[in-house]
Amino acid sequence: MDTIKDPQFGDILDYQRLRDGMSRVLDHVYPTFNLMGSMLEATRLFNNNPSYMTACAASGLAYMMLVAAEEDELAAQLKGKIFTLSWTEEHTGTDLLSVRTRATPDPDDPAGKRYHISGQKWLINNSYHADYHSVIAKVDPDANGPRSLSIFAVPHSSTKNWQRLDTHVLRSMVLTKFDIDGPGTLIGQVGRGLEILQRMALPSKYHCSYMGVKMVDDSLPAAIEHLSRKNIFGSNPIQFSNVFRQLYNLTLQAALINFTFFRALAFSDTPFLQFHGIMLKSWLLLKCNEILSQNLLVTGSKGFLKESNIGGNAIDSFVFPVFDGHYTLNTLLTYKHMQRYLDATAQGDIDERTGILSRNAYVPLEGKQILKNSRETRRPPFFDYADYITRCGLPVALDAGLLVKSSAGIMDAIQERGAGNEPEYRYKIGMLVHNLEALLAAVELWKVTANDHYLNAIIMQYNEVGKLINRIISEGALPVGFIQPLRQLPLPRPDDPRAFLLGLLDVKGQIRGK
Repeated sequence: MDTIKDPQFGDILDYQRLRDGMSRVLDHVYPTFNLMGSMLEATRLFNNNPSYMTACAASGLAYMMLVAAEEDELAAQLKGKIFTLSWTEEHTGTDLLSVRTRATPDPDDPAGKRYHISGQKWLINNSYHADYHSVIAKVDPDANGPRSLSIFAVPHSSTKNWQRLDTHVLRSMVLTKFDIDGPGTLIGQVGRGLEILQRMALPSKYHCSYMGVKMVDDSLPAAIEHLSRKNIFGSNPIQFSNVFRQLYNLTLQAALINFTFFRALAFSDTPFLQFHGIMLKSWLLLKCNEILSQNLLVTGSKGFLKESNIGGNAIDSFVFPVFDGHYTLNTLLTYKHMQRYLDATAQGDIDERTGILSRNAYVPLEGKQILKNSRETRRPPFFDYADYITRCGLPVALDAGLLVKSSAGIMDAIQERGAGNEPEYRYKIGMLVHNLEALLAAVELWKVTANDHYLNAIIMQYNEVGKLINRIISEGALPVGFIQPLRQLPLPRPDDPRAFLLGLLDVKGQIRGK
């Protein structure tokens, strides 16, 4: 299923297979919207193959612009087609306001929907084989600012001069630059392109993050199985304490990654949609890179074999933090939340939140995420972070209040220095918010599963927060006290390490079996 031989491009995806599956994936996008349902359908059809999943996601996200713009007639007409996200140009990268692609109105169209599109797009997935391109262009080439951009559905017949761009990852995809010179249809209204894009981008971050999560879900069990079967000096490597320790740490991190993602989905049809989505796109995908890379090292030579997904996933995972906007830009956006995150006084309802997670985590539900705008998600209802964790009743000596106090001290020191707008600190504070939220997720993982084996996941994440706080203090020479790490609970000694680790990875099963 992986590739076919194409006379022009060599080994590439079977785009007919992709086209055949798109209608079933998009059944979960239009006429009703089911964020998790579309992801699970893609997994069923493409078995988490990174190249197919990425191509499917790119096409699906571009189609979602029709839904976000409430272009129902066009969405029904083009459902099942392969689309591209034709945004970037070689000179712009992620600076969409600098695009040069031009859209000229058709004077013979009284409805004002037909335009002639001319320009060039670069680093576009699916482009040669797509039926339609979701193109960002300017009607007024001299305009600037958010209202200068519009979005158009451009048929394949309006494109030409494709040139494949070689890449180091996901090599069976066809990424090209190409020219546009032909008719296109306006999506939404003139000057509303960025607004439509932002509406689509809110749920799109979940699609991008899902691919990283599934890579971890596939690679960790493969490593555990391999190290349970391999024989070295008359024993299986998983029995060696050093190997088991590494697998144990990776398993707890992978379980937290998995739960954090599906936890965010459970709360996605709320004002937390944007906040959690940005965290997934930044912290979670970078954590996936880290886990997959370490997993490759633990597995050794097996991970480099072509038939193994362990090495391939480790390499391919590096593309996802930059898919749909660079992870640094997403993290910078989180800085604005820090003061509200630290100052929140509302008391979080533990029973309500854990009840929602117990019922809805891992359950595909219809929602309105695609129709939310940034005004609805700009100010999520944060609650007293430290108080919530304290009331969860952890059986370990963890002082969440100390983390909040240290974070507030860092913010005060940065402001006193007049460095609050410096990108370095904005990025670091964004990372800190994400790591604090990951600690909250780890606590809720333990609370929802009632499994004390996840306590070490909490301690590991607490130490990650402390390490980041200490780094910010050290690199900035800030007058704030350092955080001391916590000791982990003793390493378990299960009779069957394979079954034990696989059980910890099955967070869904832990919740359902509670």
